[in-house]
Amino acid sequence: MKATRGRRVRRGGRLYIANHPFVDGNKRIGHAAMEVVLILNGFEVNASVDEQERVVLAIASGELNREGLVRWLQTKAVEIP
Repeated sequence: MKATRGRRVRRGGRLYIANHPFVDGNKRIGHAAMEVVLILNGFEVNASVDEQERVVLAIASGELNREGLVRWLQTKAVEIP
């Protein structure tokens, strides 16, 4: 996955996960936003549900920053056949 796509995906998902614009569901919406942007660009996340949950929780807690999320997506995003 190209770095620019990774940044687009990161911006979309991290916005909802880290900034908490809604009363409830920020992490779920952020994760869904990342998935949708990936799919629209021909990619999907190749990671277990548990791993994806750990990443989303790390973003929410501030443990995983923007660059870390981009690096993770670059290793886990695979082209949809």
